[in-house]
Amino acid sequence: MIRLTLVLFYITFSSLNSEPVDDYLKIFSDKNISINQNAMLVLGSWATANILIGTYGNFKTTGTTKYFHQFNVMWNLVNLGIASFGYFNSTSKKTSNQTQSQIIKDYNSLQNFLMLNAGLDIAYIIAGFYLKERAAKSKRTQLLNGYGSSLILQGAFLLIFDVSLFFIHNHNASLYLYPSLENLLSNDKSIGLGLNINF
Repeated sequence: MIRLTLVLFYITFSSLNSEPVDDYLKIFSDKNISINQNAMLVLGSWATANILIGTYGNFKTTGTTKYFHQFNVMWNLVNLGIASFGYFNSTSKKTSNQTQSQIIKDYNSLQNFLMLNAGLDIAYIIAGFYLKERAAKSKRTQLLNGYGSSLILQGAFLLIFDVSLFFIHNHNASLYLYPSLENLLSNDKSIGLGLNINF
């Protein structure tokens, strides 16, 4: 809670938007970029494997299994697009082009985004179970069962992916971001234990 307050306090009141990035913050930002690139490679690999296996399964199986593979392919075409965009977007980012406040705001936005995604992932899983429940009362039993099982699998993977990425970034922040903020706030002439107001 103290660390969250420290981040919010810095974002709200800091006047160092144009100050050079210190060593801790540079390491933090570089590692963040590397973490995001690796995460997109993991997501892209998962998507590619699902597309290849799913395409084969769609043509070689029937019934519920066929629909399971079919939905995996459709779902992961989107995942592959997201992974590709995310990877190339992260490769274009350079710490040297960012200010201190931009680095901190980007981190805060990403963590919020990952938690929002985790909530959506749980919704996907619930939707999958809902489809399987409806399958028993529907004429499209095999389709709903197959799509429902796929939603559960994909939602579970994304939930593990997003939560893991959240904690990996949080660990990186505890090593580099928070020590950097403590240094910045202690050295900032305009911010200390109180605010200096000149009349």
